[in-house]
Amino acid sequence: MDESVKKQDRRVQRTKKAIRNAFLKMLAEKDLEKISVKEIADNADVDRKTVYNYYTGVYDILDDLENDLAQEFERAIDSFDFSTRHVEDIFVELSHLLKKNLDIYELIMKIDGNSRLVSKFVVYLKEKIGSFIGRVNDYSAEKIEVAAEYVTAGMYMAYRHWFNSDRKQSLEEFTLDVSRLVMGGLPAYFFSL
Repeated sequence: MDESVKKQDRRVQRTKKAIRNAFLKMLAEKDLEKISVKEIADNADVDRKTVYNYYTGVYDILDDLENDLAQEFERAIDSFDFSTRHVEDIFVELSHLLKKNLDIYELIMKIDGNSRLVSKFVVYLKEKIGSFIGRVNDYSAEKIEVAAEYVTAGMYMAYRHWFNSDRKQSLEEFTLDVSRLVMGGLPAYFFSL
């Protein structure tokens, strides 16, 4: 690839990242309907025209962000062979995924839990956890659904707490604690070495 093309690609990626980060910061502070392209451009330190070079509007930025993060999340989860990998490996991979885009996930976790993006992650994770539970044990569909809902909601709220806390624990340490809670319940969490 030509060096000038590489440089342009990096510039495009930096600009889109600045736009998306500005959008997420605003989304953490106010409702989606109250965010304007002009505000996003100002916060991203670009012209409105630049925003429109990449997006048709605010909802297009949200769609692009949701699609990219959801695809990355799905690729990471889909790469597991749940029948042969240890559950702890899933948590290690989740930690790597979060760390890769820590600034974006930090902003997402500050957004209302009813956002489309958060809902997509929760639904997808719940499906995968339910699928894993169903493969490991022969439980009824109702029991699997309740267990998957419980685990997913707990994980989401725990990570949301970590992202909104002073983070005295590293992400890796926190993920290990969440893994203990999920796999062994409160005794494993409180009485682990």
